[in-house]
Amino acid sequence: MTTAFSQIRHADGGAYYQGDPLSLADAQIMLNDDILRRRVRVGAYLRLDGGRLVLVNGPALRQWVGRPVPPPFNCPGALPG
Repeated sequence: MTTAFSQIRHADGGAYYQGDPLSLADAQIMLNDDILRRRVRVGAYLRLDGGRLVLVNGPALRQWVGRPVPPPFNCPGALPG
């Protein structure tokens, strides 16, 4: 038996979706489409809270991702920059 959700709320209480019941998989597909269309922030996710589905907004887009930067390439005989 698949659980269906007829409404999805934002974490702050506002309505994100109200309508025909959706499975969790369908709700995730809807969220992915909204992220693609930039209606919802990248990093947003769905969570179950007491049998209700809640949309938690992701962090704002950041330019710094946290990947290490490789050291500069040193080539013998290269002109100094």
